Amino acid sequence: MNLKSVGIIAAVCAVVGISAAFLLSGMNSLETLDNNQEVSQISISNTFSEPVKISQSVDEAQPAPNITISDDGKIYVLYQNSVVNEIGTNLYLKTSTNNGKTFSEPIRVNSIEGNVALDGRVPPAISLGENNQVFVLWANQTEEPEMRMGVYRQLIFATSLDDGQTFPSSMQIKTDLPAGKYFQDMMLSNDGTIHIAWLNGPSKLNEEGNLVKDRDRPRTLEYTQSTDGGKTFETTKSLMDDPCPCCNVQVAAGDDNVYVSWRAQFPNGEDKPAIRDMVIASSTDNGKTFSDPVRISEDNFEFDGCVHVGAPMEIDSKGNLHTVWYTGKEGAPGMYYSTSADNGKTFSEPMKVLVSDWIPPQRIFLTIDDNDTVWVTWEDATGLSTNDRTWRYGDTQAMIWTAQIHDGELIRSETPINTNESKSLTAIESAQGIVSIVWTEKDNSIMYASNQQ
Repeated sequence: MNLKSVGIIAAVCAVVGISAAFLLSGMNSLETLDNNQEVSQISISNTFSEPVKISQSVDEAQPAPNITISDDGKIYVLYQNSVVNEIGTNLYLKTSTNNGKTFSEPIRVNSIEGNVALDGRVPPAISLGENNQVFVLWANQTEEPEMRMGVYRQLIFATSLDDGQTFPSSMQIKTDLPAGKYFQDMMLSNDGTIHIAWLNGPSKLNEEGNLVKDRDRPRTLEYTQSTDGGKTFETTKSLMDDPCPCCNVQVAAGDDNVYVSWRAQFPNGEDKPAIRDMVIASSTDNGKTFSDPVRISEDNFEFDGCVHVGAPMEIDSKGNLHTVWYTGKEGAPGMYYSTSADNGKTFSEPMKVLVSDWIPPQRIFLTIDDNDTVWVTWEDATGLSTNDRTWRYGDTQAMIWTAQIHDGELIRSETPINTNESKSLTAIESAQGIVSIVWTEKDNSIMYASNQQ
């Protein structure tokens, strides 16, 4: 099992705002994958099954499902569901032992009713440990009238010791000083260490006793880990001040290698929007220390706002790092793929996945199967909704496409896997020969498809 777990109109951040600058890094090509040549796209038949509906909501959106697969092929799907003007949002887990043909009854994960922030940009994270452990991470939301948009988010971590049948309690991921936490991700390394990273917005109490933004402290990219199965977490560490405020943080982990990716802001001169490119910080000692962040590609994406998409990563059996991301760079906006064979020090020339004269910010994900084949899935909103020439978060409607990468070639399916327009693609996972994808349709249904018919 692989452990993982522009626009023209500026998007508005949902929680707290942020900014940044990093040192640039050189790039080279991997010996095992030549990305310097133009990549051909070879059409193949769609190898994914007919979509299966996992859940349906009639009252409110069920955005951002997530998925993981155990070493014995059991499928775990995590999703949010809420009811308007009632209990708020809850988090549910369903499982399948027959490759998604049927799913179990839902198990509520959050021990406190309604203690989940409904968010289509950030899926709740799920990882599997030893001895039937299931770990789940999400953000909750409380009302704070003087915070941005009137809300304050914290990270909640829950553990099941019976393979997801019960989640008896949960805990809050804390920092030394008050801070809102958001755009989080979680992953386990092969020794069971739990790695968590997120964007951190400092806050403080004002004279009236209300939480407000603390402008005397920088916004940061934070990291913590647990080495005792989630019973305790170490003191958090900052990987960088002032990251881009509203793009997803992603984590990948293998043996001793841990990677954290996020979108950074680079200075761009006076009266110009900041450059917002993706970076990765690397650890070779299982998260004890991290390198300075390295730019995946010098895209020089100028944008005065946030696009709400990150750079998912996976590690293959040889230790190579693979990543995909969106950029709105001038002349070639779209989604790209790159690799690193030296623990994230340098990255190969980006491979085009979906590039045109106009590609709005969209989600892209990847997984690596047991044969080290890279599978990529992405949203394509071309011609749909209001995304023809402009982009606003929340308007996303898209068809979902898949591809495999073989010897430097992107082998793309002929048709999308969904028959209706999706509103949220959030996860792809693989294990035991199964490659599975989950997404949300326009009618708020959670859908599942796999490469096993």
